[in-house]
Amino acid sequence: MKSAATAPSAPRAGGLALLPFALSLLVLAALLLPRVQATANLFWSIAGTGIGLIAWQVWLWWRAARAGSALAIEVLPPIKQHYIQACVQICLYVYWGYHWQQDGVRPIYAQAPLILVQFAFLYAFDALFAWSRGQAWRLSSGPTPIVLSTNLFIWFRDDWFGFQFAMLAAGLLGKEFVKWTKDGRRTHIFNPSGFGLACAATVLIATGTTDLTWAKPLASTIDFPGIFVFLFGLGLVVQHFFAVTLMTFAAAVVMVGCNLLYTEWTGVYLFASSNLPAAAFLGLHLLMTDPSTSPRSNLGRLLFGAGYGLGYVVAFQILASLGAPELFAKLYPVPVLNCCVQWLDRRARSGWLGRLNGRWEGAMSPRAMNGVHMAAWSAVFAVLLGTGYLQGTHPGNSIEFWKRAVAERRHHAEQKLAMVAGSQALASTDARLAAEAFNELGILSMTGSVDPAAATTRHNSAGNWWAQAAARGSPFANENIVAHFLFHGRRRSDRDLEQAFRVVEQRAATPDGRRAATLLALALETGSGLPANVGKALDLYRACGDEPFALRGIARIGLAPGSLVDLARVAPLLAVAATAGDGESCFYLAHMHAQGRSVQKDGAQAQSLLARAVALGFAPAIAAKAAAGTEFPAYTAPARKFLQQPPWSTAFPVD
Repeated sequence: MKSAATAPSAPRAGGLALLPFALSLLVLAALLLPRVQATANLFWSIAGTGIGLIAWQVWLWWRAARAGSALAIEVLPPIKQHYIQACVQICLYVYWGYHWQQDGVRPIYAQAPLILVQFAFLYAFDALFAWSRGQAWRLSSGPTPIVLSTNLFIWFRDDWFGFQFAMLAAGLLGKEFVKWTKDGRRTHIFNPSGFGLACAATVLIATGTTDLTWAKPLASTIDFPGIFVFLFGLGLVVQHFFAVTLMTFAAAVVMVGCNLLYTEWTGVYLFASSNLPAAAFLGLHLLMTDPSTSPRSNLGRLLFGAGYGLGYVVAFQILASLGAPELFAKLYPVPVLNCCVQWLDRRARSGWLGRLNGRWEGAMSPRAMNGVHMAAWSAVFAVLLGTGYLQGTHPGNSIEFWKRAVAERRHHAEQKLAMVAGSQALASTDARLAAEAFNELGILSMTGSVDPAAATTRHNSAGNWWAQAAARGSPFANENIVAHFLFHGRRRSDRDLEQAFRVVEQRAATPDGRRAATLLALALETGSGLPANVGKALDLYRACGDEPFALRGIARIGLAPGSLVDLARVAPLLAVAATAGDGESCFYLAHMHAQGRSVQKDGAQAQSLLARAVALGFAPAIAAKAAAGTEFPAYTAPARKFLQQPPWSTAFPVD
């Protein structure tokens, strides 16, 4: 029997029956917000939801009036774990929101009105759903932690905000329908917010639509100075009141141990840019520690926490192998472990484990024992923090590190390069580093094997990343925009290309501008994107010294009919490249021997070099030989798409 302090009031109707209607009007009131009015999809998502709730309420009133009954309500006092968790989560929102600034805006503070809309929606939905099933609405604090916990991990972007309501509803419905008998009463199996988040994450992964949410920025922007100490302090509050210390303690120890073993085995880092991600640290403090869906025994809690730590690592590796966002790894262990709670408690209270657990729990009062657990966890945390293991300088927080790891074919290095580049692009406070990280994402779109998308999608993705990098001032991104156009015929827009050409022209005149000079010369040589000017192109190629692409450019211009360009300096360097297996150099050198241009005229050598160019797969040589038969073909300059493209421009070159 419930105590008087926690027992619900007798079912009643009256004025409170209007509360869901008022909450529905509050949802509609959000339509007055400038942000909502500025985005059509957000406007109609909220309008449709609010109107749907009101229509649902009106139908319930009509049904109740027709049946001669009332819409019953049971008012429950706020539950301690709900309001304490809410206070802790609000403190995190305030602190995190202050530190996270993007484009002059604090996104968490800007999101606050939409979080309030979600509160109004979920409380109204809870009431209307209960009444639709012929039950009394149990007005309680239950929806509060669902909204606050969910918004720590996933927001849908404004154009897709309707799915935010669906995710919250999924959490509430999971709590209502997925139940079991535990400790003699029917109760929900899953942590409601964990259930809704896992459902949403599964759909996002299956459809490849994670970018429709703020999940990536939420996972990366929480890693700012002081966050580990702040989360640890918030965790102590929850641990003090609900004795869940062993879960957090065990999860952290297992994750640290797995990271150390992984580094020893592979030579790189499990979590890429940190020893323990701040987002995972958040998960083991404020996601998995729901007292209602966790074990009650000390040993059960210890095993639950260890299971979360191991489950996080396993999910992280599985998602990486699937090419899915690893940021969802913190979500999946929770519902799995929720299903194991009763089994864990049974194991902890039977056999030799039961005897061990009994002596453990009987050594002192539960409050005193929890104090010992908190002290032990605090000591371990102090060691992790003091040694720099947490939030210290980490070698993996470097694009150069992971590019070298990719070159050395280290385990999952390419996926982690993408993770680190993405994190630095979104969260770095260094504007130059963020710009170059965006540029690196464009290069990965073109060269990486992590993204299995079709070629058109990869080209479009690269163009978008480079445009963002260029807008942030990356000179290398502007070079890549021009190269993308010259070698692949792609550009995001004419405006992007025009701006990129302006930057490339400026860089071509600087001591570090050899790559820019070769690209500008090719555009002038072929009249692509700029008016043709072969003389200026030749000057630019010559200014690049022994740069291979420039040498081949001089050869192309020199071999053109009527050209008087001296190729004496180019010939020996082309010969070295041809010997090394460069089919394009073989092709030019063959024509130089055929014409006697700065080398001895030698038909046999010309045929041999042409045959070698064919064998090396140089497409213009293959086509020319097929068309000419036994004769040596006349020289025709190769189209741009067949030229050997220089490496993409990057601020992080790896030898």
